[in-house]
Amino acid sequence: MLELPFRAKWLVVGSVVRTSLIWAMPFFGAATSFWILPGIDFSVPLALTSIVTPALLTVAVCLAFPHERYGDWVVRRIQGAGGTPTNRTVNLADQLGIATGTYRHQVVVVPTPIPNVAAIPGKAHTWVVVTSGAESQLRRDDLEALMATQIVVASDLWVRVASTAQLLTAPRFALLFGAGFLNPILTPLCFLAFFGHRRGDTVRDMVADSAALRATRHPEPLARALYGLRPAAHLASKLRVGLPGLLVDQYWVLSKRLTVTTTVSGMGPTRKWSTGDEIAAEMAMRADRVLRGSRGDYDALFDLKSWKRAVKGLGTNSISPAGLAIALTPQEQLVTEQIRAALG
Repeated sequence: MLELPFRAKWLVVGSVVRTSLIWAMPFFGAATSFWILPGIDFSVPLALTSIVTPALLTVAVCLAFPHERYGDWVVRRIQGAGGTPTNRTVNLADQLGIATGTYRHQVVVVPTPIPNVAAIPGKAHTWVVVTSGAESQLRRDDLEALMATQIVVASDLWVRVASTAQLLTAPRFALLFGAGFLNPILTPLCFLAFFGHRRGDTVRDMVADSAALRATRHPEPLARALYGLRPAAHLASKLRVGLPGLLVDQYWVLSKRLTVTTTVSGMGPTRKWSTGDEIAAEMAMRADRVLRGSRGDYDALFDLKSWKRAVKGLGTNSISPAGLAIALTPQEQLVTEQIRAALG
């Protein structure tokens, strides 16, 4: 088990608390609604109970989530969608076993030109899922670095808790909009659903990258691999593994979120970007954090402000603190079209 710094653990705790409050809001809305509970006067104990009870249950789920049982179910669905088990040797298994305490791995290959890597915990072993696109498009040491990152995700306790919080935060729109429907006073929560909705995912990625950096000791291939996945960002949602993206995103390096376009108009010029642009920016910032962390800037590994700066730079030609482009370059866009053509 890797020992993560206090700041990493604190970010995970904050992510769990935020998730618990999101789940508590619909219950609080129902308990304080004048039309859901007609004839029942407002009660402070009832209102507090409606917040505390679901929040504590959510925290309990984050801490006691059955990762191995859920992981085996996910892998069965992946295999049912065309994933092929193989006895291919995972060269980094031995060195990662020393660092993470996990020695048993089984590789599953998904036939698709979209490069992506995942590691999913199971009862008998950790399932390492690699797409054929990742095998053919990434350098071997880069691919191993990505596999290392995801194996750490599957084995580290704190990363597991962050992954569960990310999974439970996925239905935030339904939960917060539901709270506003149950009690009109809570309508502002509907708008909060659009702000900070990527925090849980970002915290998980930060903790995972920090743990992987400590395990592999090879930051350059890891940063290069993360940045190398950017051309596939706009096509990640087309990766079919038998399950919706919100149920497996916590395992994949490249998110499978559906494409949504965002337009922002204000005092300055209008900015427009898609979900694919957001995912590409995330990969740039993950690579940026790994590079800066490997150079001794450990605070960069847990810098939430860097992601906020990247969001503000979407739709522009901004660069990361380490000098990496946030938007896709013309060469990367060409690679995107090549992957798109391979998908047919």
